[in-house]
Amino acid sequence: MVMAGARHVLLGGLIPQATSAMRPGWKNCSVSDEYEDHVQALRGVVRRPSGTLRWGRANLGVGLYRARLERKELLFDLASSPELVLIERGTHLLVACECGDDLGEVLASNLAFACDASFAVFPELSEDDRDCWLEELYALGEGGDLTGRFSSLAQRARVHLGPLNFPRFKTVLFVTAGFPWGIATPEVATTHVYRYPDFGRAIVEGLWASQSAAHSAKTALLIDPHTVQGSEIPSINQALLKNGSLTRVVSGPAATSTRVQFLLDLLPHDIIVLSSHAGDAPGTRITYEYVDADQRRRSLTVDRALGIGYDRFDDKFMVTEYHRFHSLDGVHWSDKVGKAGLPVGSALTSWGAIGGPMDRTDHIVKQEPISRVVGSMAIQLHDGVWLFASHGFAPGAAPLIINNSCWSWHELSQRTTFAGARGYVGSLFPITDAEAQEVGQALFGKYLGQELPRALWSTQRDIYGASGRRPYVMVGLPFVAIRPNTEDAMGFMEKAYLDGLAHWSTQATNSPYEEIRRNAQRFSNFLLEDLQAFRQGVEKFGRRLHH
Repeated sequence: MVMAGARHVLLGGLIPQATSAMRPGWKNCSVSDEYEDHVQALRGVVRRPSGTLRWGRANLGVGLYRARLERKELLFDLASSPELVLIERGTHLLVACECGDDLGEVLASNLAFACDASFAVFPELSEDDRDCWLEELYALGEGGDLTGRFSSLAQRARVHLGPLNFPRFKTVLFVTAGFPWGIATPEVATTHVYRYPDFGRAIVEGLWASQSAAHSAKTALLIDPHTVQGSEIPSINQALLKNGSLTRVVSGPAATSTRVQFLLDLLPHDIIVLSSHAGDAPGTRITYEYVDADQRRRSLTVDRALGIGYDRFDDKFMVTEYHRFHSLDGVHWSDKVGKAGLPVGSALTSWGAIGGPMDRTDHIVKQEPISRVVGSMAIQLHDGVWLFASHGFAPGAAPLIINNSCWSWHELSQRTTFAGARGYVGSLFPITDAEAQEVGQALFGKYLGQELPRALWSTQRDIYGASGRRPYVMVGLPFVAIRPNTEDAMGFMEKAYLDGLAHWSTQATNSPYEEIRRNAQRFSNFLLEDLQAFRQGVEKFGRRLHH
């Protein structure tokens, strides 16, 4: 609400604790569970509707957009909604929303209205088909006719989208349940936003970070663990320096999982670029047997991937686990009909209550290595694989992430945007080092400063021409861009260090929880040491910092 600059806040349907926490500090705040109370509270703030638009309980995004354009109140008294799929408001932008989630359709409609964009809806892809199509994309890296298979899938996706005339628009924003629909429309610049979870928050953070140059490119973190030949990081670094950005290059042995995780979690960066390899990590398929809370004997098989990095600030190894459920009581996890007859909730709750990896050891009855844990999506750093595990970036940061790694779009685009990234660019299938260099140099060179969907579209057009090969996909609002920096980046970062030290030092002393005190001390130690390196780097390199 703060990022959005709300002038009037309406609170309803909340428990008292939530209301008491959210209400203070707002000059205009209405609290009620009654619709009419909020209507009265907005008298003089918004115009009264000039009439009513009759609608059904479906196709809410289109109905809402029509009502707003006609200045009418939406009245849900029809047995079914009109089968209208497109409202045209110019050709600069089309917001195309995958159906199937009412709240997602309403939010997409609001976004289109705010941008004076055209708005369309298209049929939802079934969950089973979506999983199959995404797996087909991932499997492109396993050999064979990559371009032909990719083109075939893109054509199927285009058929599913229906008769909408996408080439009429300059840019298309797909609101998706998970599939990268932009591959079906290579003739137009595209980007994506996930309709779930936190679609509304993603819109607000994207607007906040995109509409002010102050949040665009003050600071940049460039990560080069030396896992690829001929990294594009040096040329990107030079381009950002010309842009006025404060750049930090973490390369070679310094690019460890612990350091990278701390830099993302504790310090605000507007731009993050990774040059490495990515893909689902190998792991272990483990079968546990235990008794659940209802005294039923259960058998749960889980695929587990591990990310392990040494944390010298705690003199311990930091272990990150990724779990994907494989089967329960002999029923495969993808078998929805079979699972419907099982008490799934009690099985998972009881398994989680056992504790961590060491606590579960006594319940293991079988384990075997597997070459790929589906969905784990790890990035190769200098000390091994790193599983991205941030729930949120540093305060004041909504970064743009360019992950120039093979397979880097899968899973990581959802995890990073959920954590608060304003934009993400990654690849759907393996790319060569030469391709990565060309793309990175074009985005930060020839097309620097342009709206990123357009810049990415132009870059892939230049590199691949009429070929069907289009490996890169973007997630984020259509006006995300890297703008020239005119802010005091070094002063900003110095303050971020000092604010972080003050916060974590207080937590290390005053938190009533031992685990928080211990972690806060780790963070404080890292920030104190890194602050000294930052000051030395500024003194030596100016706006460039190298580790």
